[in-house]
Amino acid sequence: MSKLKVNEIDSKTGTTITVTTGKTLDVPATSTLTVAGTQTVTGTVNLTSSTLTLPATLPASSAANLTNIPGANITGTIPAAALSNVDTTGLQDDIALLAFKTQANGSLARYNLVDQSVDAFEDASGVDTSASTNDGRNSSGKYYSGVGSVTATGGTITVDGDYTVHKFTVVGNSTFTTDTAQDVEYLVVGGGGAGGGTGTGSNHMGGGGGAGGFRTATGFPVTATSYTITVGAGGTAATDASGNSGANSVFSTITAAGGGGGGGPAIVGTAGGSGGGGSYDHAGGAGNTPSTSPAQGFAGGTSGAGGATAGGGGASEVGEGAASTSGPSGAGGAGTANDIVLASTNVTYAGGGGGGKSNDYSGGAGAGGAGGGGAGGKGAVGNAGTANTGGGGGGAGNDSGVNKLGGVGGSGIVVIRRPTGGSVGNMTLVSNTLTAASAVTKADVVLTYTNGAGTATINTDLIASVSRDNGTTYTDVTLASQGTTGGHTILTAHDVTLGGTDSQQMRWKVATVNQSVSKDTRIHAVSLGWS
Repeated sequence: MSKLKVNEIDSKTGTTITVTTGKTLDVPATSTLTVAGTQTVTGTVNLTSSTLTLPATLPASSAANLTNIPGANITGTIPAAALSNVDTTGLQDDIALLAFKTQANGSLARYNLVDQSVDAFEDASGVDTSASTNDGRNSSGKYYSGVGSVTATGGTITVDGDYTVHKFTVVGNSTFTTDTAQDVEYLVVGGGGAGGGTGTGSNHMGGGGGAGGFRTATGFPVTATSYTITVGAGGTAATDASGNSGANSVFSTITAAGGGGGGGPAIVGTAGGSGGGGSYDHAGGAGNTPSTSPAQGFAGGTSGAGGATAGGGGASEVGEGAASTSGPSGAGGAGTANDIVLASTNVTYAGGGGGGKSNDYSGGAGAGGAGGGGAGGKGAVGNAGTANTGGGGGGAGNDSGVNKLGGVGGSGIVVIRRPTGGSVGNMTLVSNTLTAASAVTKADVVLTYTNGAGTATINTDLIASVSRDNGTTYTDVTLASQGTTGGHTILTAHDVTLGGTDSQQMRWKVATVNQSVSKDTRIHAVSLGWS
């Protein structure tokens, strides 16, 4: 005999059991509720630890009132079409973000999944530069931001990658003009000092000329205006006298002093950007005069009692001294290498001139310092410093009582290196073509960005769109913020219905507008999925 124990059933009509509002039909643990045929559930069915057995085909009516059903306790088949209501957008975001991180950690150009492509801008290979405008990639920060156009004139102009170089080599004044405020790199080198000349006495030898002051820095702000550029001349030489100092080179507020002249017969060297070398038994001139930080140059060498002559100071070291008349004269101090004109190609500037040596004594003249310093003369005139390096001229050496001239100093140089684009501008960034494996009707976008300056308004200052016909037709997407990851804001747009004609040739486009020095929106990664 069977037994039916009922707590409360209000009515039974035909084959329907109705549980009144607010009541619950509980199926005890380990029990089975079998739903056969087409049933309508209008109340709440609790199946916490019980088994729900479904018919071969679920009814079309809603199952929204079935709650707390552990998946392991459901038997039967759920049609695949019924799974279309499962929300997987969170999973799609997670996959894109995981791909961003994997790509960045592995320095991968792009990271392609089935029906999805991710670009975290480890390089520029995923971007169509011909279709993009004002796109500036920051290689260290791995992001793109807009750059403005710049018109600037002055000097000899060359392009080196993303930079434009203005090189000024003609002695005297000229002009650099720009229509854009931006930060630039500069190199300013003063004219080198001349080497000392000789008199007729046997100890009459000239010290090496000091190098022109050497000054360089990055991040120097310029405004939209004109700047007077001065390239300093090298110092001139005289017999029986110290060499003349070089002239200053100037860019804006930056002045590189001319190098000090080398000491004449038994005369101290002259102070300057780098000091001139002392002649027989005399001290060298002071460097870094006037004082700058970092120092623009070093002192000239000192000739000891009974010594020969000393070398002029250079941009990176003091000129070499001379200890005795029979020994060699001092070499010029070395200059400093710099690659401002062409990246990864160093040129050395501001070497000191070598000390001269009389033919009446043994030992050679001093060598010129690396960076355009002229060698001293052995019973001869000093060698000139190299033009546009600021190298000091070499000192002269007496030849049996015949006066000799010191070498003239090398002229200076001014170089300005600036980003070819302006500091900030509006940008359109377009991907290369991505080929889908099957017909496309929908798209999903995930991107990350940061605010370099100001705060971008999403869908106003930062706009995204997708094309399924290789860029012929773009469909704008509505982006929504999903929080941050690693300091980057995450934006998403899901299940976007695409316009145009499907050619399975996918592209994404991101545009930044209303950009300025006070609003700089930086795009760090873009993921495009399709279905």
